[in-house]
Parts: sequence; structure tokens; C-alpha cells
Amino acid sequence: MPKICNHCATSVCVQVCPVGATFRSPEGVVLVDQEHCVGCGYCVQACPYGTRFINPETHTADKCTLCYHRITKGLRPACVEACPVGARIFGNVKDPESDISRVLRERRYTLIKPELGTNPRCYYIGLDMEVV
Repeated sequence: MPKICNHCATSVCVQVCPVGATFRSPEGVVLVDQEHCVGCGYCVQACPYGTRFINPETHTADKCTLCYHRITKGLRPACVEACPVGARIFGNVKDPESDISRVLRERRYTLIKPELGTNPRCYYIGLDMEVV
């Protein structure tokens, strides 16, 4: 199972960052400001999904950004674009006409560790909970 950031609505990683380098964009994407990150690793330890790491080159926290530089230009994240079988879907769940909204209405999906109250924003279709 891939380890991607769940871009939680209630992000523990944002809460524990002592310098405010981890933040949520206006679109709800959880990001790290590399210029302000001091590499303390608090966010790495706080992430209940194990998706953050300290980049060995920059010595700062790093993670999936949902290709923020692409989505702000109306493009899809690179992983969605590159997937040869269309297994990844990206979109606005608030738009009832979007592909993601349609799939979530029509298919069974799972959130990883919903009991933690982080409100993850990555949905897994047909995921067997034994692999989590």
C-alpha cells in the first residue's frame, strides 16, 4: 500500500510544528514551508500514517504535496496523470459532479485510521482493512 499524505482536515502535524512551517493551504492541502522548517522532526513523529520523513538532502520535513504546483494550475497530480490503469482519482469532493464525488457515491470506500479523528482526505476503494 502506498504511503501518501492523507492531507487530514484535522492535522496533528500542523498542530505540533513549533515554527509554523507545516501549514494548510487555502485549498486544504497540507504543505511544508522548506524555508522555515528547522528539521526538528516533530511532525514526522506526530503523523499517525507514517508518511512524513526528514529529507536527507535538505534536512527538513518532506511529504507528498499532491503536486500542489500542478493542481493550482488546474492540472492533476503526477501520480494520477501517470497511473496506467486509472487507479488514482483526484478532484473536488465538494463538487457533486466531479469524478471523485461520483465514485465515492457509487463505490465502497475506506478511510485509514478514521478513529483517530484526523479526518483524512484520501479515500481507498475496496481496501481490505487487513492491509492497513
